[in-house]
Amino acid sequence: MTGENEWGLRPLAPNEVDRLRRLAAAVAADLVRSGLVIFGQQNQHRETSASGLRVEVDEFDDAAGGIWLHWEVHPSLQKATIEALRGQRLDDPVIAAAGRIHEQMASTILCMLGALGYVAEPSDDDYRPFAIKVLSAAI
Repeated sequence: MTGENEWGLRPLAPNEVDRLRRLAAAVAADLVRSGLVIFGQQNQHRETSASGLRVEVDEFDDAAGGIWLHWEVHPSLQKATIEALRGQRLDDPVIAAAGRIHEQMASTILCMLGALGYVAEPSDDDYRPFAIKVLSAAI
């Protein structure tokens, strides 16, 4: 491994980064074959698209490192949710709806991954609410 960066984070070794990237690509390919849209692959126009999945590879050697899957709601729902939060309208139904969608999609994606032979778990990271962490392909 190389040394820590200015934030005290240590990058993973190159062979571990390669392993994570290969696993992330396999997960994304399997989920595409299962019918999900993966942003950054087929869909380059996020602002005009429907909902979909974002795959993140965190390449640092810490508890938050690894492969993360994030469900992205339609841009119009995301915008409405942000506007409600900025307006401090915390009881706005759009906030609750977006939260329920994220919860249900995280649960669905977790089930899909299990059916596809992957080991994954829901996020316990406050910075990645509703995300799924992919731990490995099944042995």
